[in-house]
Amino acid sequence: MSDGQWWTYLQAQLEQRGWKPAHLARAAGVSESRISDWRNRGSPPTIPNARAVAEALGEPLVLLLVGAGLLKPSEARQSLATYSVRELLDEIDTRFGELTSRVPDANVKHPTFDRGNSLQLVADSPGTEPIRVQQEREWLSEAERPDEPGPDTGA
Repeated sequence: MSDGQWWTYLQAQLEQRGWKPAHLARAAGVSESRISDWRNRGSPPTIPNARAVAEALGEPLVLLLVGAGLLKPSEARQSLATYSVRELLDEIDTRFGELTSRVPDANVKHPTFDRGNSLQLVADSPGTEPIRVQQEREWLSEAERPDEPGPDTGA
């Protein structure tokens, strides 16, 4: 952790809530001198102090430690069964974001029924019915097929 990263994170949290350090001290039950150490010396918190701050801010401890740079996201992973529903949704969102960030930004082609679509053209062999038509056709057994029209017998 770089010096002051904990305080930088805390300061952003306080500004977001419109709090002063004294408000955090009261809400977390942490001395103002301890908060001053975090601000002026870049001191990291103890786990009990971090837990108290997390509770005061209404943040999960693990997310607070990751946001403050005290834990790497990979170090903070838990079994999914240990998360609350809200935490699980946040975790899924985080993991999805990590996965999608690794997908190239190149245009992705989606198949359509437009004959000009290259994916459709690859699937359709020249001289045969398009696969789309084959899939849409209702297949009947031989017994279900209607009789072919025959010569008129005049009967």
